[in-house]
Amino acid sequence: MQNGRLLAELRKHYAAHLSDYLQWAAEQEYPLAEARLNYRRALIAWYEASKRSDDPYTGDVFTYLTTIAERYFTGQSVRTGEFPLGESPLDYLPKTIKLDEPGRELLKLLNERSDCRELLLLADYHELEPHVIARVLDREDEAEEVAADIASCRRALETDFSGGTLLYTPVITVAGRQDLMETLGREPAPAEEVTAPAPPPPQAVKLSPRQRWKLNAPTPGIVLAGLLTGILLWLAYDTFYAQASPEGLYATYFTPYPNHFATTPPTTAEERDLNQILTYYDRGDYRTAYEELLPTADAYPAAPLYLGVSALALDDPARARQWLARLPVDSPFHDAARWYDALAVLALGNRPQARTQLKRIADDPSHPYRQRAVELLGEL
Repeated sequence: MQNGRLLAELRKHYAAHLSDYLQWAAEQEYPLAEARLNYRRALIAWYEASKRSDDPYTGDVFTYLTTIAERYFTGQSVRTGEFPLGESPLDYLPKTIKLDEPGRELLKLLNERSDCRELLLLADYHELEPHVIARVLDREDEAEEVAADIASCRRALETDFSGGTLLYTPVITVAGRQDLMETLGREPAPAEEVTAPAPPPPQAVKLSPRQRWKLNAPTPGIVLAGLLTGILLWLAYDTFYAQASPEGLYATYFTPYPNHFATTPPTTAEERDLNQILTYYDRGDYRTAYEELLPTADAYPAAPLYLGVSALALDDPARARQWLARLPVDSPFHDAARWYDALAVLALGNRPQARTQLKRIADDPSHPYRQRAVELLGEL
């Protein structure tokens, strides 16, 4: 699941790379209309590759776009050998989906159920957390109800259609891609991006289900595309412009947990090994530190903490929480884990839960992060 950052980055990358991409396409003598179409297709492919839960793409965005677009233009790429094994964008080609007649019927049914279509695409294609969906739909106090609505819609679509369970995932993927193609087609040219005013604050974007039919659009697909445009604006503001937003605050209060061995020299061979690995951590090379720490997760009591903090430093709060949860209550690192977990919750945009966790820390007079929790609560 994600907190919407990748979806916000999708719009940002559209404007940032379009001019260079069109210049590249012109140098390759590709037709302009086809170049624009393949640009959107490549961006959607990047988005899907980047939000993969297992081994997401983390390489250069422009390299990915041109490599995948070249594949779309020619059906092959001459650039395969330029990448180390496993790091080529061609290792992250989107899966081709061809719907048969039942699949097309289910897609039609999904489009007809516009209320459910909106929720299911946000939840199951974009993989947004329920509380994030609640926020962008102006239902922030109804996160549990939103989660229940999503489950109800999903269950209805799978059970009301013969074979719906097997067809559900490919149909949602096709619908999500169609929606993004329509949405990105509405994006302004880069010159307009430069002169346009900053996106409005979240309060100015009304996205509640009660209001979405005010959008002037003739088809369910375009209705959702218009809604998604609003969501992209909201997420872009919330992610890149709202410096005082709660999600931005986590970065202000985040400082990596210090190397335990800086003050307490290692005394065993295992501790010396861990200290050696933490050399990367001390340098701020959190990706290498994370990769080196992975095999040691069960060997050293402190490893889950450093893995969690490294994941948070790499802007992956969901994975950070998974590691921090592995520290038992009797661990000497449990208090630190509680603090970083609260920051991870805040980074995910779940303000109510973050407040609850921070208040527990602030109410504990012996907690080493008590004062910082008090200060952060004062800014929420």
